[in-house]
Amino acid sequence: MAKINGIELKNVKNFRGHEGEDLIQGDVYYKGKKVGYYSQDAWGGMDIFDLDYNLDTKTRMEITDITRNYIGGKLFKKIDDLYNEKYKVNFHYEQKGYEYLFMDLLQLLEHEKWYKKFSKKWNQNTIYIVYKDLFTTTICGGELKGAFKDMTNFKYTSLKDFIIE
Repeated sequence: MAKINGIELKNVKNFRGHEGEDLIQGDVYYKGKKVGYYSQDAWGGMDIFDLDYNLDTKTRMEITDITRNYIGGKLFKKIDDLYNEKYKVNFHYEQKGYEYLFMDLLQLLEHEKWYKKFSKKWNQNTIYIVYKDLFTTTICGGELKGAFKDMTNFKYTSLKDFIIE
């Protein structure tokens, strides 16, 4: 399961926001134990991240420290670059906070889902997720060839690649 600094999302579900947009919610786990709840806000506000009331102080402080000090935007900076190129802006969300941790974690979960599906289907350990542009994604097994080598890509060789410490 995809993890960042020991934090993972399980029981992830999609739901619709007030304008029909796809949103995500799920249970938050830390070191294998359910510790809280995460949800994107249906009205476009800040994401919701609640820790269980009965958590011991030490665990609560560890999670708070991780989520407050996490600097988002590093794992998937290459996708930001595609966004900047497409819209002629200088967007980069390298900022601290839980919203950025969960933003990166959700992207990592998506890549993990694709990795599991295609590594099994193609009986390949090495899977590339290749972005031709911001809206076109291709999955490749084995080695990248031809024009794919020059495109933005993420290489995964095992499920361990989805555990970020």
